[in-house]
Amino acid sequence: MKTFAKGFGAVVALGAILVGLAFAWSMFRIRGQADVTSAVGPAVRQKTKEELIAEARERSSRINALYMTADVANDPGMGAAALREKIIGLAQASEINGIVIDVKEVCGPDYNEVRLKDLLRELHQKNIWAIARIVSFKDASQRQAHPEWYLTRRSGREVSDGCAAKHHLVLNGHAGDPQPIFWRDNKGGYWMDPASQGARQYLAGIAEKMIDLGFDELQFDYVRFPSDGDVSAALYPVWDKTTPRYAVMEDFFRFLNHTLKEYRPEIILSADLFGYVAVQHEDETIGQRLEDIGDSFDYVSFMVYPSHYYAGLFLLADPSRNLTAVNYSFAQARANPGVVVERSLYVAHDFLNELVASSTATTTPPMPRSSARLRPWLEDFFHEADRLSGRPYGTEKVRMQIDAAERVERHGWMLWNASNIYTSGALKKKNAASAEK
Repeated sequence: MKTFAKGFGAVVALGAILVGLAFAWSMFRIRGQADVTSAVGPAVRQKTKEELIAEARERSSRINALYMTADVANDPGMGAAALREKIIGLAQASEINGIVIDVKEVCGPDYNEVRLKDLLRELHQKNIWAIARIVSFKDASQRQAHPEWYLTRRSGREVSDGCAAKHHLVLNGHAGDPQPIFWRDNKGGYWMDPASQGARQYLAGIAEKMIDLGFDELQFDYVRFPSDGDVSAALYPVWDKTTPRYAVMEDFFRFLNHTLKEYRPEIILSADLFGYVAVQHEDETIGQRLEDIGDSFDYVSFMVYPSHYYAGLFLLADPSRNLTAVNYSFAQARANPGVVVERSLYVAHDFLNELVASSTATTTPPMPRSSARLRPWLEDFFHEADRLSGRPYGTEKVRMQIDAAERVERHGWMLWNASNIYTSGALKKKNAASAEK
């Protein structure tokens, strides 16, 4: 019995020791986890789709951007690097907070993925909004691989080759395949049929690639039918020439919105339209109508360049804003850049915000014609010609346009200069611009 009691006591003692060790180990693990959690921080909650969309809309609501060509964005040389640094420097020091980067031009997709990723990383680190400019239906790169997407003609026509320096962008087709006679515009540009599903899918694929690379916004240019050249001689592979051009474009707009918003719900979409479309509401010869924008795009960017109003500008008085009638020739339009920008945008603003009754439910209150906001393209070029002609130029000309745009809508603006050289004196310093918001 004594032997049993002694053995039993030993077992109890050993069990107590094991229990104590187990308790100590569990407390060590808990404390260790707490230390790790406190060091790393609490778990980050994933944002909902609705939160991501709201955040993107808020961030994009006032973007002032500069345009950057594909060559400047991707070229590792010293010249391109200097221009890149200058533009990024303006975004850090002035009211500029966005950059529009060419990723697909009229000659085709033009970017180096590695260098573009590095550039986007730098822009995001510096809180600069990154916009990918995607030229749509004017594209020389797919004509050998997909001639079935392109406008053709029955007989040849001698025109220059606008993409002679970028033939490396042309995707090769099948050897020996006969090539049709392609229709080309006055600058030698090739055009894809806006009704072609293959062309549309190709454009959507490029857009999705830009989303994956990290762009905040996609901006579509040349979302139209061709406007110059012997357009009556163009043969379309898909468009039946009976369906209105604007119906084809409206269908494309909806396709882009559905495809890209489904791919990334928070991606911001914008479209470039001719300046005249702002005041005329439509240009049926190219298929652009304001009423077809609807809710397909978050922003509409009219190219209200005063130097591009070749037919002048004629508008009735606007008594509600105490604005007189405008009756400008081409020369007068160039001499009054602020008036051209302001009056053009007011017409577009009023049209897009006009309340329209629903055609399906009489109990539904009238809604604005479109939820899209205005973020126009302004010109920062032709300064020497304006100076020699006694018109506003340089800092004065650029600032007049900016102020005019902001009087209409304060959702931002963009400056265009194909040489990537901007009039920094027209831009407000960062602190001054922030104080006005």
